[in-house]
Amino acid sequence: MERFALLIVLFAALATPLITAKFHLTRMPTAISEIIMGIIIGKTGLNIVQPDASLRYISSLGVIMLIFLGGMEIDFSLLEPKKGKDTFSPLGTSIWGFVSILIMSLILSAILYATGIFSEFILAVILFSTIALGVIISLLKEVGLLQTNYGQTILLTSALGEFIPLLALTVYSAMKQQNYLSVLGLPVIFIIAIILLRRFNRIYVFFEGIDKSTTQLDIRLAFFLIFILVTFAEQIGAENILGAFLAGAVMKLLKPKSDTEEKLSSMGYGFFIPVFFITTGVNLNLRTLLTNKQALVLIPVFFVAFILSKMIVYVAFRKKFGKRYSAAATILTSTTITLVLPILQVGQNLKLINTAQAGAITLAAIITCLIGPTLFNKIISGGQKETN
Repeated sequence: MERFALLIVLFAALATPLITAKFHLTRMPTAISEIIMGIIIGKTGLNIVQPDASLRYISSLGVIMLIFLGGMEIDFSLLEPKKGKDTFSPLGTSIWGFVSILIMSLILSAILYATGIFSEFILAVILFSTIALGVIISLLKEVGLLQTNYGQTILLTSALGEFIPLLALTVYSAMKQQNYLSVLGLPVIFIIAIILLRRFNRIYVFFEGIDKSTTQLDIRLAFFLIFILVTFAEQIGAENILGAFLAGAVMKLLKPKSDTEEKLSSMGYGFFIPVFFITTGVNLNLRTLLTNKQALVLIPVFFVAFILSKMIVYVAFRKKFGKRYSAAATILTSTTITLVLPILQVGQNLKLINTAQAGAITLAAIITCLIGPTLFNKIISGGQKETN
């Protein structure tokens, strides 16, 4: 069935939302339902998909598109200082919230390292500090909180929980490969991003006057940004997903029209990203995983660590938003999956972790995505406190 692997995955991508709608499972994060579908048709279940070169390539592009769209989701207006003494700014609260996550991640990673449960201390810190930005944005939009101070503070905390671990992963990967020059050259990718932003700022305005349905210059520019920054990131020894994230940030700062963002989202979430998530599920072999004693230990350990690493967020949010909404934010920020998968991929490429460990951590992350949004909805729906 290898020659039909891509066809089967595309059919699965089409069928997944139809099935979730049929059985009223629409509150389940799309990424999770796609991974579960991959598990069903992959090694764990029917085993009818054996990924070939084309499927693996499109899956890799799916990771890049996922991180690119994550960079485009950042609301840079949140970083602007607010005028007036009584005007609440989400920036301070979100920074304090992420710093608390980082502190707890260090403590938990040290415990796992000291007990011998997980030997890669830095990799564990990076994993525990990640937040599923894409999942959280979708949920905040769904419940109508994205434009409130509360939603914006969670959004910015989540953005930090995607960018900082991504940057740390790039440095850690370079150090592990003893590619020290690439660490020193890391600012180059940021300089290139700034140059591209300044260069295309005026050109992008010009595009709007000549753009036609047959040229789609805004989309061509987006893919040019993606590939130029991904290529430069790889050339200096950085992770390609860092280049993809910066490309998304540059595209956002160019202030694209809403229909441009919709078209890019449609291309990403309509084709590339589902292939990535389903392929992740296909490669996840739960039969082998559940017979591995080390993996069985890691599943609950990492699940609890994903939760505990976000606990002090409650303290950061409580003064402004009260007990109920602070508890809801704490639970929601424990949701993680989107960046965990590329982190584990890098870990396996560097031979820091094995397949069983990667599978166990993936499963723990999937559980956070099943539990976190559900509990968040229940807590939010039970309270009527004003979040503006």
